[in-house]
This record gives sequence, structure tokens and C-alpha cells, in this order.
Amino acid sequence: MAEQKDFVGRVVGAASQGAVGAVVAASLSAVTEPIVNSILVKRVPLSEAVKELDPERVKRFLQTTLATNFIKFPFFEATNVIMQGVDLPPTARGAVLGTVFCTTTLPITNYRFRKSMDLPITPSDLYQAYLPTVLRDILYGIVRNKVMTFMVGLNPARSNTNLGRFMNMFATVIAACVLSAPGNELRGYCLQPANKRQSMVDFFQPSKFVRSTSIGAIIMAISLGVGTLATPQVEKLWATLRNYLKSNPISYLLIVLFAVSKVLDARREKAMLSAIDSAPANKGKSADAKAKP
Repeated sequence: MAEQKDFVGRVVGAASQGAVGAVVAASLSAVTEPIVNSILVKRVPLSEAVKELDPERVKRFLQTTLATNFIKFPFFEATNVIMQGVDLPPTARGAVLGTVFCTTTLPITNYRFRKSMDLPITPSDLYQAYLPTVLRDILYGIVRNKVMTFMVGLNPARSNTNLGRFMNMFATVIAACVLSAPGNELRGYCLQPANKRQSMVDFFQPSKFVRSTSIGAIIMAISLGVGTLATPQVEKLWATLRNYLKSNPISYLLIVLFAVSKVLDARREKAMLSAIDSAPANKGKSADAKAKP
């Protein structure tokens, strides 16, 4: 029973790590991702990709990055912890992790990609480039598992410190992003607009590979590295909350009532806003009706 509680705490901690990473990555990606995607897909120079960026576009895209990151980052980190409890070889575990993650979140990934490129979005686009994306995520999942195990094994004591957690995650994510980058490059090739498609010789060039890979890898590494700093505190908070709820069962009812009240408040607010929006139109219709003989 204690092991099960500890496992749930680790899942919650991993999800919180992903949530913190999501905020950091969203803030950085709102500026850099449109640039990276332009370099990755359009294969334009960095200076030209920067010129295409404007503050209004960054502001709009930040809303997308926050929403999608809050789904993808906690989901991957929590699923990774859950898969560690499955009796499979590390390579198979990483492959399953990558497949589950890609299949579940690819519509979000493609939605975000097309928003960053100001492209139209249709249902058929949501699973575009599935095979290269699942290849990328499988490679990422395998490398994440293997490199993290290696990094922790180098100095287990350091892994329990904030600096050690950050450095281990930073190095692991850099390695995972770089080694899974061929799948990302192939995904970029498949996502090219049909009217601007480059040949494989023109598209796959070492200098373009380095440009499109390095920025994304650094953002991911910093984001998840910062996220690891929150994990111990969240696990402690979860343990305290769990013990409190166990000692005070009535708290479960209070939480449910609080959640229900928030849902009802949201519905009332939506109804009020809808009534306010429709009021001028209804008033205009009434005035027109009175004017008629």
C-alpha cells in the first residue's frame, strides 16, 4: 500500500515537473518556435526567419503554446513514470512510451505547428506526418530512459540535489533531442507545403540540421531542467495533502462541493456574457418594431 502511495506521488511529481516545464517552454517557444519551424520547413536562413516575426504574432502564439504545453508536457512526464513500473526492457519501454505519446498528442502537435506557420487547419491535417513523428518520439523515449539511468548512475548522491537534478535532466534532454532529430528532420520534410516542396538534396543539409535542432533542444532542456526543481516540493505537498485528507474525510466532500460551485459559477458567467452580447441586438429589433406603423 505504501509503495502504491509513493508511486502516485511520483506520478504527481512528474506531472508537476511537466507543468513547470510547460510554462517555461511556452514562454520561450512563443518567440523561438515560429523561427525554428520556418528554418525546419521553409529552410530559410535564421536572419530571414527572425524578420518574419512580429510582436502581435508572438502574443497570439503564446496562447497556443501555453494551452498545448499544459497537455503535452505533464502527460509525457507522468506517462514516463507510469511506464517505469511496467516490466519491459528499457528499449521496449521507451518505444511504447514514444508510440503512446505520439498517437495521443499528434493532433495537438500539428495544430500548434500550423498555428505557428499561419497555415489553415483542417481535420485531415491533425495526423499529418504520423510515421516520422512516431519515429522521433520513439527515439526520444528510448534515449530519455537510457541516458537518465546513465546520468543518475554516475553520481547517485548528486542526483538528490537541485543542481544534480537540473544537470541530469538538461544533459538527458539534450541527448534525446539530438539523437531523435533525424525523425524530426524527416517530419519537417513531410510537412512542407506542396507548392514550395524542396528536393531531398536541398532539404537535408548539415547546416540546416544544426540550426533547426539546436534551438529546440536547448529550450526543452532548460524547461524540463527547471521543472525538476519543483518536483520534490510538489511531492512533499502531495504527501501532506494526502495525510490531511486521510485524517479529515469530510475534506473530500468539501473539495467536490468546491469543484461543483466553480462549474456552476462558470456556467452562470457564460450565460450572463451571452445575455449581454445579445442585448443590443434585441434592443435594436424592438426599436425597429415600434417604428413600424
